Amino acid sequence: MNIFFYLWETGQIAMFYLSQNKRESTMKHTYTTLDYEALTCLTGDPFVDAGGFVLEELSKRNPDSDIMDLIMLATQIYVDCWDAKINTFFLNSKITQPAFNTADKKKKETERYFKELLDDTAPHVEGYCRVTGRKTNLYPAGRDNSVLSGSSTFVNFHHSFESGLMLSKEVLIRCHFLPLACEQMQGKIGVISSSNPATAAFYAKKCCSRTLYDKASNMSKGVLKNESRSPGTALFRFLDHLLSELNPTKDEQLTLYHFTNFGASPEAQVYTLPFPAFQFYRETKRPVYTDCWKKFIAAHYHKPREFKNAAYQIDQHVFLATEKKETRTLKEDEFQYWSNSIYNKLMRSQSIVKEIRKWSVKQLFDFRLLKCYLINIRHMKNETIEKIQQIADFILGHYKETDMKKVLTTLNAVKSPYMLRRFILRMVAENYQQDGDILVSVNDYVNYLFPDTSSWMETRDVLLIAIYQKLHEKHVKVEVDVDELDDEDFVDDID
Repeated sequence: MNIFFYLWETGQIAMFYLSQNKRESTMKHTYTTLDYEALTCLTGDPFVDAGGFVLEELSKRNPDSDIMDLIMLATQIYVDCWDAKINTFFLNSKITQPAFNTADKKKKETERYFKELLDDTAPHVEGYCRVTGRKTNLYPAGRDNSVLSGSSTFVNFHHSFESGLMLSKEVLIRCHFLPLACEQMQGKIGVISSSNPATAAFYAKKCCSRTLYDKASNMSKGVLKNESRSPGTALFRFLDHLLSELNPTKDEQLTLYHFTNFGASPEAQVYTLPFPAFQFYRETKRPVYTDCWKKFIAAHYHKPREFKNAAYQIDQHVFLATEKKETRTLKEDEFQYWSNSIYNKLMRSQSIVKEIRKWSVKQLFDFRLLKCYLINIRHMKNETIEKIQQIADFILGHYKETDMKKVLTTLNAVKSPYMLRRFILRMVAENYQQDGDILVSVNDYVNYLFPDTSSWMETRDVLLIAIYQKLHEKHVKVEVDVDELDDEDFVDDID
């Protein structure tokens, strides 16, 4: 048998992962039937790990409490504070079951369920837990006690035609704490994880702490609400907190799980902020780039329905919205939660060069920041960028300000690699006639300006951005007639 599949079937891959990611727990050890290490160690499952982080936080705040005390603490929040409204997590659980129609009944049934788990009196089998990989007593997992675990109806979906997932009591206990590590986002639940466990713990514990604070203030009425109008914005707003409060030393990948376990249509969507985007966004936080980036981002927020007439005022960095003949000023602490097309593209690893080019026509975009983006995310060679800048310098030095409109109009109208090549060769010829240094060598042309791995459209856009920036720096304004082209207007080549 293939060793990988053997390890997977027996759960030993998860066991290996756990052995490398042990975490210390301050929890009071009361039950000899419980593997306390498995309550908090990393598993690689974002939902289970989030529940473990909450357990760490609660046990730290309640050092004299054992696991049953903490289970009932969470239960009390769900039932008494949230009115048992955790249907998006657990369907027909002891808390959400309609038959248990009083708060006392919900809490008693929950307590009985977990006591039977802890005492090993609940029906079980022996085997390997699908999450922790440890050989132990296993209990059935379903939508009533875990998130998105499937249904026993589809037995062919599970290992060995089992009736469902079989998990350890430790994992099921951790799932019980998941709601305290999440936020509501557009009618669903969001939980943020990371390739760096410290970041995942930071998010989960921050959610838990906010809930406990609200509880103490008698303000906790349900799962925490995230103000963001889109999952992408939620990820970047969390990244803001992460960079300012935790200041991670290494770049990492963030993942937002946006899900619901409610009703007949449980679903989950996964949004990822890749390593390069994380690195680039960290760069935008440098003081030298902050103002440039904030204004660029602000111009790409999608205005919500209630502010559809709002207009961005770049000088004041605010949106002005007219409501019933009255003007309302929306500052950054309000509009920063709107959906943003740039954030969405960064998450999807889609180019934002086109947007920067359009922005650069009227506004300065720091070319150093663009260079960082091109190299780290678009994988453009540094030699390519430098050559493009040299061509831009030649154009600005060769043409008079009165001729720049014609040059920019021509370059904006380029919609094929053939047309771009002809434009650059024209610059080479005019440089030759001027008896200057070699503007573009054969090596530059083949390996840097038009390599097989590069997009000619991005080369054109970067050249335009470089020209626009230099014009902005010289305070020269050139009105250009730009016929905006859709992506389908561009062609790869002309025969």
